[in-house]
Amino acid sequence: MPLAWVRLMPLLLLTLLGLLLAAARLSRGRFVLPGYLGYLWAFLVVFAIADHISFTPAVWLMALISFRALREYFSLVDLRLEDRWGMIGAYLSIPFMILLIQIDWYGFFIVSIPVYAFIVIPFLVALGDREGRGSLLSIGAIDFGLFFFVYCLGHIAYLALFSTWLTLLLLLGVVVCNVAISLTARLGRIPGFLLATAATVGLSLLLRPWTTVPFGPSIFVGVLIPVLVHMGEYTVGVLERDLGISSDDLEPGRGHVLDSMKSYLFAAPIVFHYLRWVMKFGELLLGHGN
Repeated sequence: MPLAWVRLMPLLLLTLLGLLLAAARLSRGRFVLPGYLGYLWAFLVVFAIADHISFTPAVWLMALISFRALREYFSLVDLRLEDRWGMIGAYLSIPFMILLIQIDWYGFFIVSIPVYAFIVIPFLVALGDREGRGSLLSIGAIDFGLFFFVYCLGHIAYLALFSTWLTLLLLLGVVVCNVAISLTARLGRIPGFLLATAATVGLSLLLRPWTTVPFGPSIFVGVLIPVLVHMGEYTVGVLERDLGISSDDLEPGRGHVLDSMKSYLFAAPIVFHYLRWVMKFGELLLGHGN
């Protein structure tokens, strides 16, 4: 396939999905699409900008997506007024991490949230609550949201820095898994997992000419994505029930973003690090070490 057409394929997918979402909105509820397709479209916009314009505005659009997810999460958990400094610290962690992605400082990125932010957040919560009643739960809730909805999602942006096609492999693989789960919902998790695995392995092999992932690792990624998607779906599903979120009544600000993002939370970081190791981004593609 000519290179020009290959570069246009993500734009074509973006356009078709955009038309589908527009039709669903204009139908006024008669035609409803899963929420994760809306965020797939948003991710495709980000990566189209990164591929055809500049990575800088694209990565900051990812910052807005993380901010939206974190804000919805904070609105659902039982945080106190005394926790406001910890929440502000969590929000400020977003541009801090995004800047590290933008300048490709992998060594600092990988410890930015799990080390530095996780040390600063408890201190900020303690500043706001000198009596120490409820601080432990607040620290855990804030750090949990920061890890999943900022740090884990940030790996999608970092993968886009290396390759649009590898990012498409991750995103489309997750969507394929969601579709398989929906189609086999009445049959149980095992048929859904088997169907998702077959589909993602096929997708991974189909995209090999453009992702350039070797044959064996392509199959492994195809198996890995469904495992991680199911882990994310199950884990966040339990948390949604704890937060009182109903899958039948999802609205913006009331679980819509969390439910749409949960399939990416486990898959994004694990797939990123595996592909980075397989493709040796730091040494071969970018010409420097870790």
